[in-house]
Amino acid sequence: MSTPCLACGSRATTCIGPLPVYTPDFLGKPLDHGADAGSLYRCRDCSLWFRSPLPSPEELLAYYQGLSEVEWWQYGPEREVWRYVKAELQGLPGPSVLDVGCFRGDLLAYLGDGFQRFGVEPSSDARHKAESRGVAIVGDRIESLRQEQRRFGAVTLIDVIEHLPKPLESLQTLSRLLDETGKLIIFTGNTNALSWRFALQHYWYSAMPEHVAFFAPSWFQWVAPKLDCTVTCVRRLAYRPASLRVRIDESLKNVAYVSYRRAARFRGLAKILSRTPLVCRVGRWQSSWWTSARDHILVTLTKSRRP
Repeated sequence: MSTPCLACGSRATTCIGPLPVYTPDFLGKPLDHGADAGSLYRCRDCSLWFRSPLPSPEELLAYYQGLSEVEWWQYGPEREVWRYVKAELQGLPGPSVLDVGCFRGDLLAYLGDGFQRFGVEPSSDARHKAESRGVAIVGDRIESLRQEQRRFGAVTLIDVIEHLPKPLESLQTLSRLLDETGKLIIFTGNTNALSWRFALQHYWYSAMPEHVAFFAPSWFQWVAPKLDCTVTCVRRLAYRPASLRVRIDESLKNVAYVSYRRAARFRGLAKILSRTPLVCRVGRWQSSWWTSARDHILVTLTKSRRP
């Protein structure tokens, strides 16, 4: 029986292949704990790529709640994407921003005092840090917002949507919280990127066990009418801009890593590769990061005016 899509429920899905694990643990547990990293699937109806089987909601929540304020590696100094987010926030119907997965409140602090700043964050340590910086925490997860009565000029999800086991349901909850002509601003990986299409299930972004859903611009076009929104901006960006030297270095390493993994599926080739000087070293790599690739998208969905 085929595996149903996380977003649309369709069974018109294709298994791309088993997923590796790049992290030194599996959601905080040792890799030998018996956890199943699952396989990568693609939905032919809505274009979502996704992991199956999924970690349980309890496993995911326990992992996020247990993170300290210094453990979420993508936070820190000003990021390039924040500049584009701030530009998208110009001309909002109201100056309030709800950042889902706000962690320590880094993005909201960057936006400045011209906005009323609200956050959703499961980590208690990070929540306390965000509150000390003037962020009003309104929940610990999206599900806690179902009865929320406040409305916001914008809702941001930066490096968040790929963590959501029910992306359509989650966005429906969040879009309900938008003011008329408010904006839902999302930054995530782009499965249409050439680097991702080359690496497929070996790609760095899908090899982290907390990443469960993966998107292309076409998915946001599919979901927009279901949220009473219109896609008003799609901008392609790198996760982490880097020098030409770093981009070339990461590209060459990934070509070597993915090529080795594909060739090693054949027993005869695997034996030859394992005995070839220099090449055999690639076989010992657990992972090959490609954070400099232009493999992310910043998507803005704007709420429609009420008739």
